[in-house]
Amino acid sequence: MGELKDMRRAAREVGRRLGWKPTTQLDGDRLFVLDEREVPAEIERLAGDEAMDRSHRERH
Repeated sequence: MGELKDMRRAAREVGRRLGWKPTTQLDGDRLFVLDEREVPAEIERLAGDEAMDRSHRERH
């Protein structure tokens, strides 16, 4: 698939084109591309609500 450095460079470039603040992380043989932008408050709230709903459903 190519050299790791080339894959990381390409992944960061694609992230920048998407408007992300990309960073890459290697975990074993997996390459992750992360968006380091701040999570908007609305998304943070919705994610918290979803987690609470799921937790409540699992207990009952």
